[in-house]
Amino acid sequence: MHSKTDELIRTADLLNEVFTVHPPYSVESLGWYYNDNPVGPAAVGHVDDGTSRSGNYALVPQEFRDATGNSVLLGLGVDLAVASKARGAGTFRRTIESAYHHGENRGLDAIIGVANTNSAPRMVATLGWRALAPLPVTLVAPSIRGASMEHHSVTTTLLDSPLLDQLASDGFVTSSCSEGIFDPVWTGDYLRWRLGRPGAQYTLHFNDDVVVVTTVTKMKGFRFALILKVLARRPLIEPLALGAIVRSVMLHHRTPLVVYWGRNPILRMRGIRLPQEKMPSPLSVVLHQLQPTFDERGFELGSFEFLDFDAY
Repeated sequence: MHSKTDELIRTADLLNEVFTVHPPYSVESLGWYYNDNPVGPAAVGHVDDGTSRSGNYALVPQEFRDATGNSVLLGLGVDLAVASKARGAGTFRRTIESAYHHGENRGLDAIIGVANTNSAPRMVATLGWRALAPLPVTLVAPSIRGASMEHHSVTTTLLDSPLLDQLASDGFVTSSCSEGIFDPVWTGDYLRWRLGRPGAQYTLHFNDDVVVVTTVTKMKGFRFALILKVLARRPLIEPLALGAIVRSVMLHHRTPLVVYWGRNPILRMRGIRLPQEKMPSPLSVVLHQLQPTFDERGFELGSFEFLDFDAY
């Protein structure tokens, strides 16, 4: 029997062998992601080979709800990795099946995964997953006038302050308007946890209508801002113009480009749709039923954005 720390060390070693990321995976970052989530701990499937970990797949729980109040608990599939020395020996399938087992025992209704173009077809064709509708990537056109917003860098001090509880005091409003169209459920505690990701650099923008989370990154020498999440603080009569938010974000970050990935019915936007094949790592959303009571064919995403999974 290994301690939780030993398990995290084994997993970090595997992930750092398979993926090149900066900063590298650490016990701290994995402990935050697998153990500290206020919705509950991750269901982690793994395969060990002697003293080392040869396969890992974690299901991070997240609640989704539709307009009629139906709630399901999905496991966001992350950190799927197989050691190079273990490939071709059935380790991929055994790792996935281990995650299925732990997810079922954890009470997860299904797994939702954001997979790259290499993994998604294999999961659909070989493992019987369902591919959901693709989510677009948009270079958003700014409005002439920006939205009036406060801007705060996310720091430990901010996370320890009552600000996030104040912003979420009346609950965030889901965008779903019909049965079977599900949105991720965000609370003040969930937002605080998600913004506390070790090593991340987020900025919080807000006004009376919305809370927006952004980060800044570079691609092929171009510096641009990414809109990671937009949360409505109150019911909206009509969709918000994302262009006005984008103008405010551009001025704050001093960057000429703002990119949005995903879908959120509370927003309307103009811009240039970027071809998926031109993205550094095109993303597909896939779904797999775990519990027999879950209606896999009746599930559709209403909103889903970068901060709803682990891209940033």
